Amino acid sequence: MRVTCLNTLAEGSEDLGVVYASVEGVNENSFHECLEELTHKAKALGATGLIALQLVQSQFQWNQRTSLLATAIK
Repeated sequence: MRVTCLNTLAEGSEDLGVVYASVEGVNENSFHECLEELTHKAKALGATGLIALQLVQSQFQWNQRTSLLATAIK
């Protein structure tokens, strides 16, 4: 699956909507775990790629989370 932070939709591509994933932790492992969850959700929609990928890491003492948001395309 193609993943990019660029928000350009290639000619002939179809926008399937926004997908979101969030996991506990703020580290490299949590990023990869969150990306895996995000791509799983996108594939379930029939997506072949993700564009406009956005990363949010919350580091509050009681709730450290990594979240990803992207537009699924095919």
